[in-house]
Amino acid sequence: MKRNFFRQSCAAAVVLLAACVVPVQAWAQASWPSRPIRIVVPYPPGTGPDVMARLVGEGLAKELKATLVVENKAGANAVIGTSEVVKSPADGYTFLLVDRLTLTVNPLLYQPLPFNPKKDLVSVSNIADVNLYLVVSSQLPVSDFKSFVAYSKSHPGQVTFGTGGVGSVMHLNMELLQAGTGVEFLHVPYKALAEVIPAMLGGQVVATSGGVEAILPHVQKGTMKLLAVGAASRAPVAPTVPTITEASGSDLLLSTSYSLHAKAGTPPEVLARMNAALAKVLAAPELQAFATARGLRAGASQPAELDAQIAVDGERIGKLVRERNIKVQ
Repeated sequence: MKRNFFRQSCAAAVVLLAACVVPVQAWAQASWPSRPIRIVVPYPPGTGPDVMARLVGEGLAKELKATLVVENKAGANAVIGTSEVVKSPADGYTFLLVDRLTLTVNPLLYQPLPFNPKKDLVSVSNIADVNLYLVVSSQLPVSDFKSFVAYSKSHPGQVTFGTGGVGSVMHLNMELLQAGTGVEFLHVPYKALAEVIPAMLGGQVVATSGGVEAILPHVQKGTMKLLAVGAASRAPVAPTVPTITEASGSDLLLSTSYSLHAKAGTPPEVLARMNAALAKVLAAPELQAFATARGLRAGASQPAELDAQIAVDGERIGKLVRERNIKVQ
């Protein structure tokens, strides 16, 4: 009898405990956010992702009635900042705002990584599409994409193409252009577009690819020319510039986006609330105008849509890396 009573008492206690856990969990999620939220940006202050993170953070702070803190954890092609998020608790108080393509490129070129993006991160939403342009120095005697290709073929290995280093989006674009046109550029790697632009102005390199925000002032001054944009349609900020498909007949330029991610295991309810808040913030007219003026297309997405795009990136870039034998020395 005593044993039966003991078993019945334990069973009742287990049922009571289970009944209490659900309300506690529900309360914790319903009270989110109850403390400051971090958005980790794995790039230096003043870069495109950093500027967008701070702007979006202001909107999210109002929408969620919470404190948003942007932290820059730059280095190692976004590996340091991404690792920071992966090491953090999966409690919905740490997010990663990253250049989407790095989640595909890093596992292909940097081994071993201290994390696996597919397993250790979950997608929250797209933030803004980033169109990359093919740009050349105005000193180069070309007027459009076709004349640029013709000139490059007549000067094999002499047309200097500046990039943000091996494995950067600019480098991948250079490889795509070489593979698709048969030209041979002279690769000149730098640390970032911020270093490539002065090199172009100084005549050390004559071509690159990059976001229009940093390049447009020099185009307007007449020191640089935009030849094509890596996008499905022409961009409002530069409507006379053809898409790369219009110019070449093929999609020979990558474009990317800024996207938001969290550590795997973050409560789905928290992710859903963040996604909904982002949709409202990114749709605000002021933010839309800010993004458009900088050649960005701001807009939220569902996590599944972002995952699908990352999968497409993986297939395309993986093939390029293998065929062009791209390796980080």
